[in-house]
Amino acid sequence: MPVPANAAAPAAPKSPSGPLVLVVDDNPVIRQIQCRALEGAGFAVVEASGGARALQLLSRDQPALVLLDLMMGDMDGFKFLDQLRKRSDGANLPVIVLSAKPLSDLEREYVGARAQGFVRKTSSATDEVVALVRQLLAPPAA
Repeated sequence: MPVPANAAAPAAPKSPSGPLVLVVDDNPVIRQIQCRALEGAGFAVVEASGGARALQLLSRDQPALVLLDLMMGDMDGFKFLDQLRKRSDGANLPVIVLSAKPLSDLEREYVGARAQGFVRKTSSATDEVVALVRQLLAPPAA
C-alpha cells in the first residue's frame, strides 16, 4: 500500500553522538554487550572481531578510545597493543583492556605500560568499563 505524500516520515533511530569507541573482541556476544552498554551511555561505537581488523579501522574511523580483548585468534591483544603504539594515529590513543585471562606479573607490566585501564571480564565488568570510558574521555576541567 503506498504511503501518502503528506505522511510523516518514520523517526530515524537515535544514534549516540558522543566520542567514538572501537570495541575489539572475537566473541560476538561480548562485543554486542559492550557495544549496547556504551551506546546506552551515549558513546558511538564501531566493532572489530579481531586485532587485524581493528588496525584497519583506526585510520578510517579515528576512535577516541579502544576497548580491547586480550585473547583473540587472529592477533592477540598484546600484539595489537604493540602494533598500535608504533602508529602515529595510535601512539597516544587511550586503551582499556578487557580480559578473563589472569595476567602474570610480566603481562600486567606490559599492559600497564601500554593501556590506560584493565578490567577483568566478570558479570559486573560492563558497568566498570562504561565508568572507565567516561573517566578517560571526560573533558579536561577548566
